Amino acid sequence: MASCLPWKYKNVTPAVFRSLQTLGKQKGITIPSTPSGTFTVKVAGMQVSFQYAWDGKTGQLMLKCVSKPPLLGCSTIKGFADKIVAESGGKSE
Repeated sequence: MASCLPWKYKNVTPAVFRSLQTLGKQKGITIPSTPSGTFTVKVAGMQVSFQYAWDGKTGQLMLKCVSKPPLLGCSTIKGFADKIVAESGGKSE
C-alpha cells in the first residue's frame, strides 16, 4: 500500500471542523472529534487510510493519505479531500 505527501488546508475553524465531521458522516466517513488521529475511507470499494492534525487556533488542517491501493492516484484522493473540505468551509493551501 502506497502513501501520498501531506496536504494542508486553512480556514478550518472549530465550526468548519464540526461541519467537516458532519459532512463526512453523511458520506460514510467517521472523523474523530480529537485534534489529531486517523480514519479510513472506502472509495470505489477500495480502502484508503488517513492521518490528520488540526489546529483549531490557527485554523490549519494537515491531511495525509498513509495507505491506499496502488491503482488509486494521490491526485484523485486529493481531489476528493479538497472537495469535502471546501464544502465544509475550509480552503486548500
